[in-house]
Amino acid sequence: MNSHATILDNRNFDPVTWADKIDGLLRYGGKKECIVEMLTSISNKQRQMLRESYKTKYGKDIVAALDKKFSGDLETLIFALMDTPLEYSVKQLRRAMKGLGTDESTLIEIICTRTSDQLGDIRNAYVKAYGKLLSNEVDNETSGEFSALLIYLVDSLRDVSQNTDDAAAHDDAAHLYENGRGKLSDKEKYSKFLEIFSKRNPKQLRKIFTEYERLSGVPIEKAINKEFTGDLAAAYLTIVRTFSDKQATFFAEQMHAAMKA
Repeated sequence: MNSHATILDNRNFDPVTWADKIDGLLRYGGKKECIVEMLTSISNKQRQMLRESYKTKYGKDIVAALDKKFSGDLETLIFALMDTPLEYSVKQLRRAMKGLGTDESTLIEIICTRTSDQLGDIRNAYVKAYGKLLSNEVDNETSGEFSALLIYLVDSLRDVSQNTDDAAAHDDAAHLYENGRGKLSDKEKYSKFLEIFSKRNPKQLRKIFTEYERLSGVPIEKAINKEFTGDLAAAYLTIVRTFSDKQATFFAEQMHAAMKA
């Protein structure tokens, strides 16, 4: 579950007052539900302010104090809530690749939805926290074209400008369309999708997706589902939904799925 979906600032929040309230609940056996309700009613920025105020007044990290109160799934939720988005992403990536098996869906959710700048921050924070290069970890835990796509994204190869080019968008869309008509070899197909989806900036991607639909008469998602399967298809579809006009719907669907889980 992504615990860092957008929550607006709570106008009634005061970090010192809330630190006192939570300390009282922790000291005198207050209901866990009250603490969870408080933490989920404020934004992540406000939770960081609360964390700082609690540390200043009580001389200890509020996360350590909450750790003694909670366990199991509630403990996991509290930890996720109190992390900054960067801390949360780094810890989730580590969890996804630690031990037996790999949680590919978490890798996709984080790596395929972040901007190049955000991935640069995640890359630096990961090596600082665990002493290992994130790209090497991904390489060890995944394979094939799926691995190549994730590594390209982790290494922040995506154009960070806001520039768009209609002619280039047409050329890229035409290449993808030719692929769908079977006129490209498998090697050309994989390399073209990889290059476009990992390197073009979000605004240019939107132009490419629109132009593809104009040329083919079908949305780019249909082409992806036809040409790819499994994790690679899921990764490409996530990129489309993140950087297209369907972004709001995509994250609403994610939140709905998380609440049902």
